Amino acid sequence: MNRTEALAVLASADRQLVLHELVERNQTVTLEGLSRSVAARRHQIPPEDLDGREIERARYRLRHTHLPKLAEEGIIDSNWEESVSLADGERTDRVFGLSEELECWPPDDSLGYPYRSR
Repeated sequence: MNRTEALAVLASADRQLVLHELVERNQTVTLEGLSRSVAARRHQIPPEDLDGREIERARYRLRHTHLPKLAEEGIIDSNWEESVSLADGERTDRVFGLSEELECWPPDDSLGYPYRSR
């Protein structure tokens, strides 16, 4: 994986949140749990205050966009409906090595949209 490919992986705030969640938990995570965590951090609200629509939108984005990209790049192992975990290997190491160079790593929960209010 070259630098450009690694940066493309990190170009999405949702992918950064997924990777950070997987590193922080250091275990296999269910798609439901990952969707809830990403939605809470994306909307900057406690997970217990999320409504079903926010979680469903996060699950949709993860299932149809971000998890396939991470799996295609060899960064995660996933069986899509059940669980997600970090893959071991050079490609994963490359992405995390490059992430340390970014000003926004680890994601700092300021990823919400400025026009949204609660």
